[in-house]
Amino acid sequence: MQNDGIIPDCSTSGCWRKLGERRCCDFQQGNYIVLYPGELERAGAEGLSTAHLNIIEADYHGGQKVACSATNTATCDNGFKPLDCQSYPFFPAQPGRGDVNLLVKGKKCPLQVEHLAGHAATVQQAWNDLMDIDPAIRAWLNNVELVGYTEPLHSFLEPEQPQDGAVAA
Repeated sequence: MQNDGIIPDCSTSGCWRKLGERRCCDFQQGNYIVLYPGELERAGAEGLSTAHLNIIEADYHGGQKVACSATNTATCDNGFKPLDCQSYPFFPAQPGRGDVNLLVKGKKCPLQVEHLAGHAATVQQAWNDLMDIDPAIRAWLNNVELVGYTEPLHSFLEPEQPQDGAVAA
């Protein structure tokens, strides 16, 4: 993703405690970040620092489960920002055999869907592009267990349907 997951409405919604400290990056016991298979190795090959990522589980369905200890969570201490972090507050719902069509939303994020539609589209595209490059990512996504996310009730990219027989403009 080109924007490192920065959502413009975060700065006006009370999500920033102070410069460099994102409320959504406050980790409580049991929370973790997942790295897809090959992500940590790719970061190392690109010379990006992963010193802020403490491995909790070295083989998590072929990827890793990590905890972040960055002092500046907005920039990951100028190190590598995993796709899980860039995608937040979204993560792909299990795609089965197809593409990522549904996203789940982190419960800590106070932003409403209308503030997140552009980010949702970017997240969906990033994960689908990744699966096109490496089909093993699909199998990994189907095994990831998420903590603190909603159920995928609907696509965040589809316009809401009119209520009570009203006709959409």
